[in-house]
Amino acid sequence: MPLVVNDLLLSKQESNKLERVVWIDNENGWCYLVNTNKPSFPNRFETNYISELLDVGELEKVAEDPGYLLVPEEDLTESEIKKRDFAWSIIQEIYRIPEIFDPKERSVLIKKASVKFHVSQKTVRSYLKQYWARGGSISKNSLLPNYFNSGKKKAGERIYTKKTGRPPIYSSSIKRSHAGEEWKRIFKISLEKHYFKRSKPSLKYAYQQMVKEYFSINSKETNLKVLNVEKPIPSFNQFYYYYQNNYKADFVIRKREGKRAYLQNHRAITGSANEDAMGIGVFAVDGTIGDIYLVSSIDKSKIIGRPTIMLIIDIYSRLIVGVGVGIESMSANTLRMALANTFENKKDFCKRTLDMEIGEDEWIAHYLPHTLLADRGSELISDDLTSIVEDFNIKIQNTASWRPELKGTCESYFNILQNHLKPFLPGAVQKDFNKRGGQDYRKSAVLSVKDYFRILVFCIIYYNSRYMPEYPRSIEMIEENIPPIPNEIFKWGLSKGSGKLRAIPSTVAVYPNSKALVTKKGILFKGLYYSCTTAVKEGWFTTARIKGNWRIDIRFDPQTMNKIYIKKDRTNYETCSLIEQYKVYGNAYLEEVMDLQKVNRQQEADYEEYELNSSIKLAQKVEEIVKHAKEEAKIESMNGRRNKNVKDIRQNRREEQELLRGAEIPENQIHSYEKKESFVPLHEKQMKSLDLFRKKQKEGLDLEND
Repeated sequence: MPLVVNDLLLSKQESNKLERVVWIDNENGWCYLVNTNKPSFPNRFETNYISELLDVGELEKVAEDPGYLLVPEEDLTESEIKKRDFAWSIIQEIYRIPEIFDPKERSVLIKKASVKFHVSQKTVRSYLKQYWARGGSISKNSLLPNYFNSGKKKAGERIYTKKTGRPPIYSSSIKRSHAGEEWKRIFKISLEKHYFKRSKPSLKYAYQQMVKEYFSINSKETNLKVLNVEKPIPSFNQFYYYYQNNYKADFVIRKREGKRAYLQNHRAITGSANEDAMGIGVFAVDGTIGDIYLVSSIDKSKIIGRPTIMLIIDIYSRLIVGVGVGIESMSANTLRMALANTFENKKDFCKRTLDMEIGEDEWIAHYLPHTLLADRGSELISDDLTSIVEDFNIKIQNTASWRPELKGTCESYFNILQNHLKPFLPGAVQKDFNKRGGQDYRKSAVLSVKDYFRILVFCIIYYNSRYMPEYPRSIEMIEENIPPIPNEIFKWGLSKGSGKLRAIPSTVAVYPNSKALVTKKGILFKGLYYSCTTAVKEGWFTTARIKGNWRIDIRFDPQTMNKIYIKKDRTNYETCSLIEQYKVYGNAYLEEVMDLQKVNRQQEADYEEYELNSSIKLAQKVEEIVKHAKEEAKIESMNGRRNKNVKDIRQNRREEQELLRGAEIPENQIHSYEKKESFVPLHEKQMKSLDLFRKKQKEGLDLEND
């Protein structure tokens, strides 16, 4: 193995022996080595011998040079520069090759330099040994003075017999002393007991508790503890000094806040999210509660609370590939909606669900990932998610509990999106609304869930196209001039095939499944009625009216109740649309429809008392009229009238009609009718009946007034 000047050779037999090659005499086959750990004059060896030791492994070359000093000139002091340059001038005077490697010639050179520079021969030898040991042929900084080694090496903590520092200016009744081993033991016990607690007490509190427990006595007068001023008492500064010098910040945080909080909020942030993603296709999913209050899309006067937002992000490109917005708390359905959005063409999704138009290139992601990174939330380790990932052959990777920082990309996007939108949105959560005179931001809410969803889509499109100056681009991306923009990185990843992405023709299989009831009015689901071509063609509703209702399996999109889906076979679904009279609910979320139905049922319950009272009043009025009619019939029977004859119903009906008509004829017309011959035979009978009717009617009115 070839040797060159400044090669460092480490011996396998003596691990503390690191030698430097300072000169190679190729003409005579010699090489000269010095021990860098114990500076000395060079030892001469045959070059071939050293090469053989390298070949058999007895010696090995070391790349790292412990003696090399790379110090910028501006960082050196004037004293260091002066001493270095003086030593360098001496070396330049005596360094003659090959004389300097001959002991006799070297001695002569050292004596001359000693006389010329007015220094001792020992000083000249010291400079020469330092020059060789530190690789002086590379830089003259090898001759810098060893100021970094100045001072006494600390073998252990210094022991004091009296209190250090300046004496106090003002006298006190409290005696002070140095912090000995006993005090340090007390300091440690008190910190463990009173400071390293989850309740996070102050250091001052821990000090006061220590003084009370260890440096106080019981007062005979009050039976309370007071300072024992007969003995020295440590000051707070001594206590604080011990704490600062014996406990690291990370240890304190782990003790006071726990390992979980330390890892989440205080650990060192190094590396990049790209380290775990070899290319596009590793999607991180997470959810949070939106910082805004929304109103119902059906009734704008109703505030429905804050939405649930779920984001899915490609870790490698930072592209937001999917989003879900709902008013249901974190659940499997919310996750299904976010995944369905991830897998679906965004242009089609926005048109179908949000009634908005976007371009194909504005949001390009509509693929299945090969890995889904999720935390251990209940909705993310549920059977629903398991079935989805198994059906679509997606690998799921769960992070540790309470470790959201492992999905830092998702966490940061939540803050970015919501903080960006908050100034624009009425009803956004404000931290100071409880202050005196502050307005309740909830009352200013005007946006529905779909309004907020549309705003989020526009915001996502914006952030998917932003420039990321801190993104760690790969060598290939730099060579191909790929800008650090999520959309561009994702497209580049697709073209390179760096991820294992797949597309699916339909996302209906991702939707939640449920049961619907086929009735004579339609397919009933969540209080709404639907119809489809197959149902009409096969006469489902007629069959249900004749034979009764039956249940069918369906899938539905909770984000819009306009359609549900019936499975026709293993691969195809048929769409069922709302019946015309229920179209008003088409743009509502499932939760909004269910809330409205609850309100309707509550109104029905509230009206129940009034309705029952009204029915009771009606029954009483009917019964009173029937009672009067029975009494009249009884009076007529007592006056000798004959029993009712069912044979003369038609004749009786005509007479009753004439009677009712006569009751409406004015008196002057009745007298004119009396002059006509045709009217005389019937008039007397009519008048008698009319008089009797008026008499009974008057009696009935008198009874009511009583």
